[in-house]
Amino acid sequence: MLMANQKTYRYAAWGVMGILLALVLCTFLDYGITWDEELQSQYGQAVVDYYASGFKDQRYAEIFNLYLYGGMFDGLASVIDHYTPFRVYDTRHLVNALFGLLGLWGVWRLGRLLGGGAVGLTALVLCAATPSYYGHMFNNPKDIPFAAGIIWTLYFMARSYAKPDRRVLAKLGVVLGLTLGVRVGGAMIFAFWLAPMGIEALLPLLKNRDAATWRNVGADILRRAWKIVLPVGAIAYAVMLICWPWAQQHPVTNPLRALGEFSNFPQVVEVMLDGTTYMSTQLPWYYVPLYFGIQLPELLLFLLAASVVFTPWIWRHMTRPQKQGFVAMLLMAGFPILYAMLRHPALYDTVRHFLFAVPIACIVAALAARTLFIWCAGQFHTHAARRVIYIGLTVAFALFIAGQIIIMARLHPYEYIFVNQFAGGVRGAYGRYESDYWGSSFKEAAEAIQAFVARDGGVPPGKIYKIAICGPWDSAMIYMPPDYEPVVANEPAEFFLSTTRWMCQDMRPGKTIITVKRLGVPLAVVKDLRGGYEHYYGNANEKK
Repeated sequence: MLMANQKTYRYAAWGVMGILLALVLCTFLDYGITWDEELQSQYGQAVVDYYASGFKDQRYAEIFNLYLYGGMFDGLASVIDHYTPFRVYDTRHLVNALFGLLGLWGVWRLGRLLGGGAVGLTALVLCAATPSYYGHMFNNPKDIPFAAGIIWTLYFMARSYAKPDRRVLAKLGVVLGLTLGVRVGGAMIFAFWLAPMGIEALLPLLKNRDAATWRNVGADILRRAWKIVLPVGAIAYAVMLICWPWAQQHPVTNPLRALGEFSNFPQVVEVMLDGTTYMSTQLPWYYVPLYFGIQLPELLLFLLAASVVFTPWIWRHMTRPQKQGFVAMLLMAGFPILYAMLRHPALYDTVRHFLFAVPIACIVAALAARTLFIWCAGQFHTHAARRVIYIGLTVAFALFIAGQIIIMARLHPYEYIFVNQFAGGVRGAYGRYESDYWGSSFKEAAEAIQAFVARDGGVPPGKIYKIAICGPWDSAMIYMPPDYEPVVANEPAEFFLSTTRWMCQDMRPGKTIITVKRLGVPLAVVKDLRGGYEHYYGNANEKK
């Protein structure tokens, strides 16, 4: 891999992206609706209505707390939905996946910028084969667009260190603004961009601290602020406001209010961590690193560990702009995780809120992989021996990626429930860690219920079958015909549909007729409550 020329890497990256695009187009209809998507879809349409009404329809402010988020993705998806033949959720899944592919292309571009084509291609493959990224690509309307925006923002930041011309700065401002138009918490990246720039401006003071040096440093800082920082900030702020109706009402205070809300998000739910149930507001400090430790593939974790050892070598072989981009990238990945470990904000759904760190981790791992290749080959003095090492390591890498793809195929379309072998795999982690926290397996369960009823002759004429649901109602009922009606989980019904999150499946007695499984782990359960099962097992509320 490392012995190819840069053009070969570029063609290979295009080939990988082509395969991924084909996979997206062939499989996006397989993915079910998540807990958040019904409200997100409503919010997107409300954002479109706001602009279509000449800024008069402010219904967006009434949809839960989604006004705290920009409407960039949701509004765009709603507009595109008007021009596709698919139902709204399928359109959203397709657009979501295209944003995920855009993020992967950003991984290739940033990796290539920091370490060359081998690093870019390796990072692209690693990220595409990481289930916690790929599995979210289709139905995570917050974290995937945000992750894609962050990686492209970092790319243009890295380019601005080398050549801060107007075109690069304008692109940086637009991409950063679009990212903030998804989630304003991305504003922290602005500080991470300034940090390497500020350090560079202050370096002359290490050699000389006389008055002339201080004046020159001050003048340099003012020049950078006027010609670089201010234009980028102004463009980003304007683009963010265009994407975010609520921020337009009070352009200064509302974004700051949203930042405050996200710092202390009030969501209180039960969270499973290593067999212990915690409240989302009372998690141990190791919640984020532990979930990353079990959800990232083993090879990626190994290369990240190797990067700690190889960082001095990586650093020595970078140019000054590459070093600055590398520092900004590490700050963007590391600071939010460190903040979570120290401040204990409310967290849930494993580490999906930190999904933006995964592409960055893949680039760091790719830099370590390149260094490992060179170091291993350097232990031999003949060209033939080095070539054997290159080929052997490349084959080992390819075999691991192939194995990872097989696992993802077996999990499809629930790739995001992946757990590595350090936690016993998906089967070994069941009951100890979160699995289908999105509830997207309800699509498969809903279709299975209809097939089960059809085998018995279907729903009797004039009859409405009630389905007691413990989980996200919309994730199931969007796939059900009108002769099925959802009711509260403990109300009388013909069927009981539940997620296995929070041991929801034990809430009602009945005959289990359907279990949606992957790798032997149940994700959703359907019970038949007809035929006296309630009477036989006793009242559900009396079950211990």
